Amino acid sequence: MEMMTYETSDQHKRVRDAKNKSSNGRELSRVFSEDYDAEEILILDPRGPRVNLWNKIFLAACLISLFVDPLFFYLPVVKKEKCIDMSLGLEVSLTIIRTLVDAFYIIQIYVRFQTAYIAPSSRVSGRGELIIDSSKIASNYMSRDFWFDLVAALPLPQ
Repeated sequence: MEMMTYETSDQHKRVRDAKNKSSNGRELSRVFSEDYDAEEILILDPRGPRVNLWNKIFLAACLISLFVDPLFFYLPVVKKEKCIDMSLGLEVSLTIIRTLVDAFYIIQIYVRFQTAYIAPSSRVSGRGELIIDSSKIASNYMSRDFWFDLVAALPLPQ
């Protein structure tokens, strides 16, 4: 009798572990309301290690942008034969650095389209249900932060 109870609880544990894993075998940190197998594309967990690493990289790119943009004021140079001229070396290096930073902003837009979000209705109850449906993620992002990110990605200082 005790042996049978152990086998049943072991089988129950395996079924429960299988429910907590997605189709590719990785464990999920939160409970999703949608079917795991229905999604073919990569949806990122907002509290996962990939998103945290990307946020740190993106923060570094934003800080570089913050310190590079004021240097565009140093492009004009006063010379004796001309009243004002542009420093070509500084102009090229600043434009290259700023273009690379703008590429990070474009990648940020792509990452935000692939990152799940917590449903506002589940925040009240404290459950924190993640939405992994790509169409819902896109509509939520488009209605809130997309336009701000798009303006930030425009190469205005160059």
